[in-house]
Order: sequence, then C-alpha cells, then structure tokens
Amino acid sequence: MKILECKNIKKLYKIKNVTTEALKGVNFSVEEGEFISIMGESGAGKTTLLNIIATLDKATSGTLMLNGNDIGKLKTSDISMFRRKELGFVFQDFNLLDQFNNRENIYLPLVLSDEKPDLMKERLDEIQERLGIREILDKYPYEISGGQKQRVAIARAIITIPTLLLADEPTGALDSTSSEMILNLFQKINEEGQTVLLVTHSLRAAACAKRVLFIRDGVVFHEIYRGEDESRNNFMERISQAEFMLGRGKKA
Repeated sequence: MKILECKNIKKLYKIKNVTTEALKGVNFSVEEGEFISIMGESGAGKTTLLNIIATLDKATSGTLMLNGNDIGKLKTSDISMFRRKELGFVFQDFNLLDQFNNRENIYLPLVLSDEKPDLMKERLDEIQERLGIREILDKYPYEISGGQKQRVAIARAIITIPTLLLADEPTGALDSTSSEMILNLFQKINEEGQTVLLVTHSLRAAACAKRVLFIRDGVVFHEIYRGEDESRNNFMERISQAEFMLGRGKKA
C-alpha cells in the first residue's frame, strides 16, 4: 500500500527579482514498510523535498499525499497536529532540549498531543530496551554521547508510532562507531515495520535502505534497488558506481 505519493512537486523561491526553481517536478511514491534513501549533491533539492514532505514548507505546485491526506490542502491550524500524528523526525544535530531530561524529551510530542501519562509510559516501555536507552532516561542531553543523543532522538521520533519516519543526515555528526550503531538501529526499526525515508550524503547510510533515489537539479532522475539477499557492502558498491556513472552523464 502506498503511504506517500509525490506527483510533479515543484518549488520556486523568489528573492527580489530572481526566481530559483529548487524542485522541477519530483515524482515518486513510498510503499508501507519501505526503507528509502535519497541522495544528491548539495543544492540538488534533497532538503527542500524533505521539508515539503515534513510539512515545514509548501510546494509551489503538485500533489503530495501522505496516508490518504492531501498535505497541500491542510489548514494551517491542522498542520502541527497532522505532523505529530503522521510523521517522526530525526535530525543531524539531534534537536534535544537541554532543560529537559531524556525521558521528558522523548515524551514531548505525546505531551503536545495531550496523551495520558499511562500511555506515554507504556509506549516508552515498549521501545527503551530495543533502543538501548533505559540507563540514560533520567540523564540530560548534555550528559550523554552523540550516539546516545541520536538514540534518544529516534525514541522521540517513533514513540508516536508515525506513518513515516523522516531522517535528515542522521549520522552526520557522529563518529564511525556511533554511525554504524545508528544505521543498524534504523535497519532494525524498518524490519519491525516502520517506513523510513532518509536523506544522506553517506554511501554507508544509503546502503542501509532497500531503494535509493538520486536527485539532481530538482528532479529524481534515477533509482536502484537492493537485492533481497544482497549485503550492505555490495549494495554500497553499486550505489558508488551509480553515482560515478550518473555524475559523468552516463546511464548507470
């Protein structure tokens, strides 16, 4: 079942008398349970596209359907609630609040949705062991490592049971060991049924996905799939080859 459909998404920015076309007609869909990576050079339109899907920005034209809802037709007053219900977010810089401990940071989207404390505890109990965060719940973000911060951020993103989990360079601020741990965690979450859309420059991060979309000059111009029994290292090599060939203007 398709949970996300992007149809001819365009985005124009006008600064003074200069108009820039950030997205020129993006088309793709996401099936429930998929893990998709989006790759492309800086300025290709990845972040613009992610922000539109995240309801943080609006497309100039085109249709974006998420879980049967036309995002472009949402009322401004409904967007925040829709975002908390349907979407989970994981960012490169974690976006945790230092004045709250880790448990409170994780609970935040449920608090904003006026959920009952019993439900919050139940949801956290279900994920704390899987994410390896039980021992750090009562600590503050400034007391833990980058890898631990990202695990807390992932917990905050999935505690709402979102339709779609969005990740923007989630390993960009981490060392190689912590990055590998977080990537393995994303794979595990996906294997448990969570649909994931990840934007990254990293070949290793992209290779965790089952499908990679390449975006350039505001359009999705190529995609490759990971074989059912294909190793991550082999898929990473194929992604690298595709990047090289596409960068030279040849068909991968």
